[in-house]
Formats: sequence, C-alpha cells, structure tokens
Amino acid sequence: EWTESIKNQVKRLTALTEKLVFLSRMDEESTKLIMLDFSISDAVLEVAQGFEAVATSQGKTLNLDIDNNLGYCGDETTIRQLVSLLIDNAMKYSDENGKITVSLKSNGKSRVITVTNSVDKIEKGKHDELFERFYRADSSRNSETGGHGIGLSVVKAIANAHKGKAACYSNDENSITFKITL
Repeated sequence: EWTESIKNQVKRLTALTEKLVFLSRMDEESTKLIMLDFSISDAVLEVAQGFEAVATSQGKTLNLDIDNNLGYCGDETTIRQLVSLLIDNAMKYSDENGKITVSLKSNGKSRVITVTNSVDKIEKGKHDELFERFYRADSSRNSETGGHGIGLSVVKAIANAHKGKAACYSNDENSITFKITL
C-alpha cells in the first residue's frame, strides 16, 4: 500500500516538474517550436475523442463542435498538449454529471479553440487569474482533483508562443469558458 502511494506521488511530482521545466523554457524562449502547416481540425478532434471514454465513465457529457478542414501553421505537438490540458481541466472541475463542449472555429485567419464546462457556481465575468501559476479559485480546485495549478499556465504559455491569446470567462454563473485564439 505504501509502495503504491509512493509511486503515485512520484508520478505527480514528475508531471509537475515536467510542466515547470516546460514553463521555464517557454519563459526563456529557449524552446524552439517547429512551426509547420497541419490540420488543426484533425488534431483537436483526435485529442478530444481520447477523452470520450473518460467522460462517459464519469457520467459527463462531452460535445464536439469542430469545423472540418481547418489548417494552421504552428507546433502541432504543443497545440495538442494545449487542447489536452484544457479538456483535462474541464473534466476535473466540471460539476457532477457535467457538460463539456469543445469547439474549434475559424475567425478570419485566426483559429479559435473554446472549451466550456458546467460548474456549480462561479462569478460572472473574466477569470484570467486561472492562468496564473498555482492559482486555485476555491475549494473545488484542491489537491483531491489531482491538479497542481500549473496546467492552465502551460496553456497560456503555448498560446503566447504562437502569438495567440488565452482568455477565461463565465457568462452565466453556471459554466466557464476557456477561449484560445491562435
């Protein structure tokens, strides 16, 4: 039992360390992103589909609204990581029987990724503070969810590295939306 607990703690600390190293490299701009044309539609769809079984097992609904055949010039690996972190965050912090929507749309030359999830209660308005390192909004964002308070900082760093923007807001007090404009 102790060995299993130690293994789990090592996994958590390893994941945290990897994210902190990634953020540090992004801050120093020493991370060289490989900017190539790729199908962002396929990338977002593949990542999102990987969460469908988890959503079902947790009694949550995962809806996908992804425009087909959208291309993008960027680092595909980090864009996939961004989408994965956003969906993982939505899965962890959505309310019981939560509803999660992943969207990819074209807005002129920009690509807009939004991940919205239902929550029990949140103040209306902007919540960009959630992108701050180690920030936890309330008791629902605690260590029981398995998070470190660092994933959304990685999302913002990836968006910034692609000269994009990351925003977070609630329009109705019962859902939260993370919007990434690339």
